[in-house]
Amino acid sequence: MIYRQLRHEDMVLQKTATSIIVVCDRVTSPANAGAIIRLCDAFGVHQLIFCGNTINLNSNRLKRNSRSAENNVEILHDQNINNLLLRLKKDKYKLVGLEITSTSIPIQHSNTQNKNTVLVLGSERNGIDNQVLLLLDETLHITMFGKNSSMNVGHAAAIALYEITKPLPHENQVKDNR
Repeated sequence: MIYRQLRHEDMVLQKTATSIIVVCDRVTSPANAGAIIRLCDAFGVHQLIFCGNTINLNSNRLKRNSRSAENNVEILHDQNINNLLLRLKKDKYKLVGLEITSTSIPIQHSNTQNKNTVLVLGSERNGIDNQVLLLLDETLHITMFGKNSSMNVGHAAAIALYEITKPLPHENQVKDNR
């Protein structure tokens, strides 16, 4: 059997039926924003909302990291994260934050599949604001084994989106390009 690396054009990608929204609480780095945008595209996220500051979508660093995914993801800005989360909760979204807290559970034990889910990511320096944590239905953490208790927000977003979407059907197929 001969193996070859596939290109994007070789795949038929399936959209998820679940509505996932990612909300970034004061994420400021263009590199992290670009990485998160690219991840949102890869995992079929419905919307990406930056709160607390405006991300420059024309930043060269952001564009390098997003690899043009900013053209495929609905990106919004909202200055008031508390009001945004209250509106989403009223619309029956489950609000989950990725943060180590006294009540957080390992992300692999979360029951977010087949629900409309909002994943809240915190700032690079301070994580999710305490007032925002009070609005969440659940806080999740990534089990780590090293001495550092945190990781880059883009890396954490990748793990979280993988775990949240893992139970969804994975029906992507290779096109027959013979």
